[in-house]
This record gives sequence, C-alpha cells and structure tokens, in this order.
Amino acid sequence: MNWQSAVKRKSSSLFLTYFLAAISLSMLTPSTANAEEDRFAGLIAPLKAEKPFKLAVTVVHLNDDFYKGIIYGITDEAKRSGVNVVQVSVAGAYGNVREQFAQLEAFKSIGADVAVLAPAAYNGFDPIIKSLKASGMKVASVGIPVDSNNIDFGVLQDDTYIGKLMAEAVCHSAVKPKNVAMIPGPAGAEWVRLRYVGFKEEAKKCPTPISVVETGFGGGIDLQEGLTKAADLMLRNPEVNFIYTPQITLGMGAVQAIRQQHRQASVVSSAMVKRVVPMIEEGKMLAVVSEPGIIMGRLIVQYAIRSMEGKPLPNLAAAGTDGLNYAHLNVPNKVLDKDNVATHPFETYEIAPADWKVPAMQ
Repeated sequence: MNWQSAVKRKSSSLFLTYFLAAISLSMLTPSTANAEEDRFAGLIAPLKAEKPFKLAVTVVHLNDDFYKGIIYGITDEAKRSGVNVVQVSVAGAYGNVREQFAQLEAFKSIGADVAVLAPAAYNGFDPIIKSLKASGMKVASVGIPVDSNNIDFGVLQDDTYIGKLMAEAVCHSAVKPKNVAMIPGPAGAEWVRLRYVGFKEEAKKCPTPISVVETGFGGGIDLQEGLTKAADLMLRNPEVNFIYTPQITLGMGAVQAIRQQHRQASVVSSAMVKRVVPMIEEGKMLAVVSEPGIIMGRLIVQYAIRSMEGKPLPNLAAAGTDGLNYAHLNVPNKVLDKDNVATHPFETYEIAPADWKVPAMQ
C-alpha cells in the first residue's frame, strides 16, 4: 500500500506538515545521519530550554513498545533539551483511574512544572486536571485522548484514521470475498472505540463488499484474549478470512489462533513490534499501522519547552478539531506490509534501544 497517497487530513492547514512528515518517514533509516539530525520527522524544529524545568509523566502501562517508546522519547529528548524528568509513573492497566489520580496529585508535592498524561480512561480526569492547573502546573496529553478542555496541548494520533488505514488494507487485498471478524478491544477506552468506528466507516467505501462479524467490546489486550476470541469467532464463522484487532498484542494472539486452526486468514492491527515482522512476511498479518511513540515523546518535550517559555506552539490543530477540546498534533501513521516492513526504521519511531532502561517508576 502507498501510505503517502492514503494520507487524507481533515484540516487543510495541516496538509503540508503531514506531507513533509510522510516524506521523512518513507526516506529515513536509523543508520543515516538525517535520522539523527531530524529526530522529529520534519514536524518541528528542536529547541533547548532557556531555563530548566521539571516534567513528570504518567502512562497506562509499560507492557508494550508503544508506551515504552513514549517514555524513551520523553526522557531522551529531555536530556538533549535541558529538561528535568522528575517522575515516571504507571497506572498499571486501562481503567486504573484512581491510581493515576493519586500519581497526578503527587506531581504537586514534587514540584513538577509540567504534568504529562496518557490516561487510563477517557472520562473522569477533568477535576484532577483543573486541580493541577490551579496549582500553577501545565498539563499535556500524550498518546491517547482525554476528555478535558483544561489540557494545554496534546501530542496524539488520529485513532479514527488508524481504523480507516486498517480497512483500506483489507479493501486493497486481492483476497475475495472479504469477511472480517471484529475483535473490538476493551470497553471504555476511547481510542479503541474510535479505531472500530473508523474501520467500519471506511469498510463501507470499499468497491468489493466487506462483511463484518460483530462482537462486543470487553476484555483485555493480551495474547490469550486475542487467541481465545479469534479462535471462537473462526469456529462459529467458517467464512471469516480477515481478523481486525485494534492493538498488536490482540493481533498476535489472533495469528496464533489462525495457525492452530490451519486457516487461510490474515490479521490487520496497529502498533508495530519486531516480533510481527515474520508474521507479515508469512502473510498471517496482512498489515500493521506504525504508532511512532518515540516521536510523540520527543514532541511533548519540545512543546513543553515552548509552552513554559511563552513561545508559539506550531502545527497544532485548534481545540474542537477531531472532537477534542484542546489544541493537539496528530502524528502521521505509516502502514507496514510485505512491501516495506523489512526497511522500516523501528529504532527511530517506536522501539527504544535494547540497552535502554526504564527510569525508576512510582
């Protein structure tokens, strides 16, 4: 699939940004000098903080490369830019909002100037965010959205668009008919819902009809969940030849189910990990959307510097865009398939170096 031609943004003012980023993503490799010089894929010009400040971050979990990539991006960029990361906290799982509330409250006691939040749920965070703001702290959103109009800025990705990219991969596949078993993912996570909606909306546009087998939202995002649900769906629906999952761990579980049942089927999913490369090359994984967590982490630090110093925040979509009540940047996503997975620069965009250690966590 030609990813560059698939990029369609709702805001014409952001088109040039995405176009330049697409060129960078398609041309850079980890071994080139350009990859080091332009670690932001053309999205922003790097600054160093004029005066050091304290940044604290809390994410949902560190069980996958996406959140690890965000933390690596934040901590590495902070070192380069003169910013002090004073706390890395982890909620533990989606739904652990009380734990995350306590972590955010603790940011006050350690004197953080900027709180960075990847929320364990979409709703319910506005009161604690207001409290942080009242204490003089700036609050940023990273990775996944949160329902609040008190966020200073966000670096996210368009989850509806990610769902559409997965549907396009199914549509462009030569396999016919196209019968997709849907594994929607956990209930209550807004990014899960948006990807599901995006997939179904785009599937309706395919010239070759795409049929979907519906299942309810729920469960976790581990391998066993993906294996169990995929196995059950294929047993009850022998016509299924594609499986949708919103996240790669579920997708790898679905691939395992396909192998166990010796089925001619393939999976579309999101959040690339290196273990999936042979699955793509084998054809069991049709396509995976890359989620550049490292880039997100770096951008959060750069926008934090600008926010702290009263400088412009370039390329942000205005509040109200994409259904969010705060200014934000959606990073571009790249579809990985048999044609490009072997040359994808993982270490630049989503996978932290092997020798990197996660900072001390709360």
